[in-house]
Amino acid sequence: MSKNNFEDKSFLTYNQQMKKLRKDKKILCNGSEHKKILIRAGYFNIINGYKTPFTCGTDSDGNHNYIPDTSIDQIYRVKLFDDSLRSLLLKYITQIEEEVRTLTGYKFDECNGYGSIAWYDTSAYSPDSTLQNKMGTISKAYNELSRSQLDYVKFYMENHKKIPTWIMIKVVNFSTFIDVINYGKTEVSHSICKLYDMVDEDEHPMVKLLIGSLHWLRRIRNSCAHNERIYCLSRSINQNRSTGRIIEKYFRSLRRAYTRDREQRIFDLLIYFKYYLPYKEYQQFISELKEMLLDLKDNIDFNAFEYIRAQMGIKNLDDLDIIVSLPKKDIDYNKYDKS
Repeated sequence: MSKNNFEDKSFLTYNQQMKKLRKDKKILCNGSEHKKILIRAGYFNIINGYKTPFTCGTDSDGNHNYIPDTSIDQIYRVKLFDDSLRSLLLKYITQIEEEVRTLTGYKFDECNGYGSIAWYDTSAYSPDSTLQNKMGTISKAYNELSRSQLDYVKFYMENHKKIPTWIMIKVVNFSTFIDVINYGKTEVSHSICKLYDMVDEDEHPMVKLLIGSLHWLRRIRNSCAHNERIYCLSRSINQNRSTGRIIEKYFRSLRRAYTRDREQRIFDLLIYFKYYLPYKEYQQFISELKEMLLDLKDNIDFNAFEYIRAQMGIKNLDDLDIIVSLPKKDIDYNKYDKS
């Protein structure tokens, strides 16, 4: 282990941490305000967590070089931005998740004799789904319900012969819930697709977009819940092409760079929100996000900001306004029970 690696892991007082930043990393860190940042957020959370946008190569010993005049304030700004981004995305993801769960529970029962076929009966699912997938979904749901500590779940478990669909849908893990849609009857997934206008050029439901978008929402929600870095979150396309960017109508309306890049990033979530949120709510969301980005741009080095923008998958900040301006059908909730 090199000396520098050893020092990174050894105990340092706050004053020693500040000295190390100034001497070894050439990062401006002086005075009580900078010390307060280290005390409140922690050296690892700030430096190891958010230094990358400010790095510019390495020296002969393999240590990072930093953009001239990089300060602890600027790195902390990135952390604060990521914290705000995490809160903003989580707010809308949980709202969308709750809505889609509610819609699914309603349509699931409607398509199964208005609840006469129970969710734990394999005939409640699509005949095109394998028995293994159907049984696996039912088994996971049962296990998650049995482990639940929620009072109303315990009450139904102890006092009723069966758990109603709406409770199952509400309680199971996000991934299990997605399986319920994926392996459920086509009427369920198709009705949700039509409600949110997730259709192809021939007006056929894009179930791949529905399932893929929900999985990306789930992935980001879990990262938010575990306090992970969010701005740089990405997922590459795999060999069987079941993950990665889903090229749909909004991506096709943007500059070609978006359709060439097949990695899913935060920008993909912005596209999915366009489907799930009514226009005014989407407009408000983009407005909040853009304000956060512009504030960050004004308070950190330009190259560091450009790195963060690119990591989010945004080719140009003006593209945020373009997304809002793209035509979108109103979400007509009143017609959902007639779909």
